[in-house]
Amino acid sequence: MNNTANTSSQLSFNFVPDTNETPATDEDDFDTQEFEQMLEEYMKNEHINDDEDTEAPDDDGEYLDIDFGGGAGIIDTDDNFGEEFLTDEPDLPEDEFMVGGGNTVKVEILPPIDNPREELNRLIGCKEIKNRIDQLIFLSRYNKMIRNEDPKAKQHALSLHGLFIGRPGTGKTTVCKIYGSLLRKAGILSRGHVVVAGRSTFIGNCWGDEEKAVKALIEKAQGGVLMIDEAYQLNSNHQSDPGKMVIPMFMEALADEKKRDFAVILCGYKDEIDSLIALNPGLPSRFPNVFEFPEFSFGELLDITRMRIKEYGYHFTPNAWAKYKAVLAQAYAVRNAKTWGNARYVANLLERIYMNHANRCVRNQTRGPRLFTITQADIQPFDPPKAPKRMGF
Repeated sequence: MNNTANTSSQLSFNFVPDTNETPATDEDDFDTQEFEQMLEEYMKNEHINDDEDTEAPDDDGEYLDIDFGGGAGIIDTDDNFGEEFLTDEPDLPEDEFMVGGGNTVKVEILPPIDNPREELNRLIGCKEIKNRIDQLIFLSRYNKMIRNEDPKAKQHALSLHGLFIGRPGTGKTTVCKIYGSLLRKAGILSRGHVVVAGRSTFIGNCWGDEEKAVKALIEKAQGGVLMIDEAYQLNSNHQSDPGKMVIPMFMEALADEKKRDFAVILCGYKDEIDSLIALNPGLPSRFPNVFEFPEFSFGELLDITRMRIKEYGYHFTPNAWAKYKAVLAQAYAVRNAKTWGNARYVANLLERIYMNHANRCVRNQTRGPRLFTITQADIQPFDPPKAPKRMGF
């Protein structure tokens, strides 16, 4: 969250507005009235020419300079939390494997990151998820303390497998990558990489491809995390769908006490994941760690914007920032619960802005600070995706 002097619902923009702009005071609680005020504010200033050749700084000669603090919600832990176990960079598995008929299946391998604690603390929101991850790591460290004190003493059972439940763009893949790296730094996993799989990874053209895929992926995930994205797609309404066999095939590996050096994470919508887990009565106990990813509020989406543009060193003019808020507010107001992209929508909107900005700067041979200054001319609406038509099964 952005650093604030008031409560979490009071967000500061940290810029000097022009005479036509009034800073918002309550952005976490989005409502229709707020959107209408933003839109009215933008329309009032729309006559201002914000193009490269005529745009002038505000009265103080300054442009919008977003300062993303990131202080709120940070977990108070040691700077060297868990890092005493860290060794050399791990060897990563190959990103492909063979199934029936000589066919090759490719998978995405995400390497561990060097600063997972810092990345976790920088995440917008996700307070409960941060706390749950810390609980797992603290329990692991406690087990190590028990072993050091008395090697014969009984240790607490520690399961790393879990469910990441949430809608698209709520941070599941990002947190999964951080999860593997944190467990590596804490000495729980030996490599900390993430193997990303989905329905197409398991379903082949030959009988038995599913079993071969499961065995291959478990092997590749050793020392790290196997993330099955949109895992609910393995459970269709067709009784003969081979996807229904995939998750039960993991039962033996998940129950094997000798294979503790990997974690399986199932990602997807809550209701669909619940139905998937219900395929086998033994599955719920194998996935005891449930992480729920709530949708981002409007204010949190603005915080995510601040964080992303700071990475590139961009600045918004006050009028450009007002227009950006109006565009984002309009998309947020009409969002579809099934297709709304959350942080992914912000990323797509910013990519469109970057492209427009680059085009304008090259065309006008821009130099100096304006090369990093976003203006109204760079910001165009980006339509949120429509609800998909139901197809197939």
